[in-house]
Amino acid sequence: MTGAKIAEIVGVTQGAMSKYLSMMNVDGIITSRKVGVAKLWKLVSSADRTNLLADKLGSENVSFKDYALSLVENDGRLFDPDNKQVLVMHTIILLNLYKYTKSVLGSEVHAFFYEWGKSFTRETKDLVQSIAKRTGSNFISSFLSLLKLRGWGRFEITTMNERSVEVIWHDSIWSEVESETAPVDDFMVGALVEASSTSFGGNWMFTEVECRSMGASRCRFSGKRIT
Repeated sequence: MTGAKIAEIVGVTQGAMSKYLSMMNVDGIITSRKVGVAKLWKLVSSADRTNLLADKLGSENVSFKDYALSLVENDGRLFDPDNKQVLVMHTIILLNLYKYTKSVLGSEVHAFFYEWGKSFTRETKDLVQSIAKRTGSNFISSFLSLLKLRGWGRFEITTMNERSVEVIWHDSIWSEVESETAPVDDFMVGALVEASSTSFGGNWMFTEVECRSMGASRCRFSGKRIT
């Protein structure tokens, strides 16, 4: 409904209501659309949140706050714009989980986190595809943008085509896990395999060429489409 109608129902002046509507719009609670000369307001739905986040990702000023405002709380749980529950996990917890799982599974920890990465990408598929459509980008770029918004740090795509993809992760959290024998970013390897397959089709294989846990200044992932 219009701001004037809302002001009438609530019992405040139109000037005061205009200020409140503007504040709620900034906070992602409500959204508006023009119908002729009138501006109609409504509560933000899940579909609206997806569109608002996608629009933000297409701008140069996107921040983690924009992602946070796109979340909705229901019964004490946080949900993404595509109604997937958000798992909020501090990096130290994730790192300790890796170390604990490794103590139990040994070398099988690599396969465990690899499959977890693939599953994570599938879980965010609907939201990422919506973002890609709205921003005119492909699935991989939109997926990495979403990870950046979630606080994963900076990503750089140096190569991307239907046969090969190379991604640099500048701020990998796994640098805190020291390793002398093998790279440890299995989660990201699995995530990129699934993202590349979704973006270009076919089967993909990724290798972590450089790993911060082994002393490199960055983590670099190289992927090839396999026939």
